[in-house]
Amino acid sequence: MILKIYLIKLVLAYLVKNLLRGGSKLFVVIVKFKIPDDLNSNDIKKKFQETAPMYQETTGLIRKNYLLNKDKNIAGGVYIFDNSKNAHVWFDQSRIKWLTERYSEPEVSYFYSPVEVNNSDNKINIS
Repeated sequence: MILKIYLIKLVLAYLVKNLLRGGSKLFVVIVKFKIPDDLNSNDIKKKFQETAPMYQETTGLIRKNYLLNKDKNIAGGVYIFDNSKNAHVWFDQSRIKWLTERYSEPEVSYFYSPVEVNNSDNKINIS
């Protein structure tokens, strides 16, 4: 019985260490906005490429993916931040104004991400 309990504890410790590691409070922001009908996919891609370097210096930003659905004339981005504060600081009123002037008024949604599946590292991170 003692050996069984020991083995269960050992397995649980392994799982916590290797599969459920995490602790950071990932925060996801999804931004969507309408794009003009006359902009083609290449035009939008160029606009995205123009802005991409600024995201390399964004405090707390872990990853950003640009989004484009030309069939519905919708574009946007998915942003993964290390915490809520950095996400809200980035998406302040001046950022919303900039997005509105560049494209159109954005719809911005904020989400806490309690569980992350990271297939690159073969990990499930719990925050």
